[in-house]
Amino acid sequence: MKITNISQSTLYLRGLKFVRDSQAQGPWRGEDMYLAPGTSIYLPNTTEVIRSAKEGELWAWAHSNPPMITLEDTETLAKEGDPGDSITLTHNWGLPPIVYVLKKVGTTWVDATGTYDMLHDANFTSVLIANTIPFVQTLYVRLM
Repeated sequence: MKITNISQSTLYLRGLKFVRDSQAQGPWRGEDMYLAPGTSIYLPNTTEVIRSAKEGELWAWAHSNPPMITLEDTETLAKEGDPGDSITLTHNWGLPPIVYVLKKVGTTWVDATGTYDMLHDANFTSVLIANTIPFVQTLYVRLM
């Protein structure tokens, strides 16, 4: 899950001090995690992270007024061929991520298959999502 600090303060991820490296890992490692203003971090989709995003500290920050963080990426892309018709997401994993893309239709989110192209760099540290339709569209992108 991608967490981006959109506040002017450094955030201490207190509730996520003990996060496993994966869902299958046994022992937990404890380390303090801070998120500086304007920076983001990808955390594994463990129960601790999902619980925090659903009802804990991450949820509270995402729903504060004004919001302090965003979860995942929501991007409005220009129509194909126009400046701003793509976004590059840098994850630095060194492995190809699972990429899940939805598009906004009215007030709902639907599968975006066929409306974008995806390109991974040679070292699998970033992914480019490009609009392939002649209309502006808003995409929700989740890397796993």
